[in-house]
Amino acid sequence: MSTEPEDLSKLKLFIDRQDSEATLHWSRNSYFLVVMSILILAFGQKPVENSFQLALFRTLIAILGATLSIIWLLIQYRSSQYILYYKTEVRRLAKLTNTTDVYPKELRGFEIRKLTYALPVVFLLVWFVFIVTASNVI
Repeated sequence: MSTEPEDLSKLKLFIDRQDSEATLHWSRNSYFLVVMSILILAFGQKPVENSFQLALFRTLIAILGATLSIIWLLIQYRSSQYILYYKTEVRRLAKLTNTTDVYPKELRGFEIRKLTYALPVVFLLVWFVFIVTASNVI
């Protein structure tokens, strides 16, 4: 059986890990938003005059955007699972050590990190519209 100082040490470790993962979660979102913005700008460019080459260029950009949106969604899911795991462990260790639960389940409202699932899904839909639009010319 572990001692209370070990449990307190684990509690601090899991709180730090959760905080770190939450920070990484939002940083990743920022990076993906920047990349998606750049790809949308690239999609709107007209680097060639030939309509077939332009449609091919735009289709490739849209496929890249859709692929990155799927990757983004998978990363969001994994990050959310880590955050949930760390919060669950913190709650368990808080009970063991008789300390305040820093992530109480009783808090009302919606977790914003769950809302961030919408970002890659919306971009994925936009990319599918762009793929269909661009490939109609081919």
